[in-house]
Amino acid sequence: MGRIHLLLGAVVTVVALFSASADAQDFSSRFAKGSSTFGLHAGFGYTIDLPPNRDRTDLSFLFFFPNYQYNLTGMIGQSWYKGALNWHVEAGLAEVINRDGEYLLGFSPLIVEYQFLDPKRGWAPNILIGAGFAYTNWKDQAERELGSEFQFLLHGGAGLEFFKKTGSYSINYRFFHVSNAGIQRPNIGLNAHVFNLGIEF
Repeated sequence: MGRIHLLLGAVVTVVALFSASADAQDFSSRFAKGSSTFGLHAGFGYTIDLPPNRDRTDLSFLFFFPNYQYNLTGMIGQSWYKGALNWHVEAGLAEVINRDGEYLLGFSPLIVEYQFLDPKRGWAPNILIGAGFAYTNWKDQAERELGSEFQFLLHGGAGLEFFKKTGSYSINYRFFHVSNAGIQRPNIGLNAHVFNLGIEF
C-alpha cells in the first residue's frame, strides 16, 4: 500500500501546484474547437471475474497514464447534452502489486471523451470510450487469461471534472479490458475496475 500512498501524494502535490495558476479563461475560448490540454490519470485497479464463473486470476495494479486531449467540436448540443467532444490519447504503465511487479505498457490513441458542459457551473460529468494496445508480462500471473505479451486494450468509463482558473482535476471510473483478440491462445482476457484521480493543465 506504500506505493499507492506515494502515487496519490504525488497527484495531490501536482494538483496543488497547478491550483496556483492565474488568469481565468473565458468559457467559450477554453472549450473552443482546437483547444488542447495535457494531463495525468493515476490510481488503482483490480481484476474481476466477468463474465462470471470463469475463475479469473485476481490482480491488483497501480494505474499511471499521462494523456493529451484535443477538442474536436467546440461547444455543441442543447439542454442537458450540451458539451464538447474530445480526442484523448494516453500512454503509460499499469504495474501489478503484491506479486512480482508485473507491468503493462500501454498506448491508446483511439479514445474519445464527451464533456457535458454548462457555463453556469464549475464542474462537468464526462464519459469516455476507446481502444489501444499494450506490451505486458501479466501472463506470468494470468496464464489462462493472456496467451501473449502483445495485448489489445478497451476502455469505457465516466467521471466528474472540476474546473480551476486554468486546468482541472477529476475523479474517474474506468472499465479496463485486456486481451489479444485471438491472435494467440489462451485468450479469455482480463477485465478490471479502475478508479483514478486526474489533472489537466
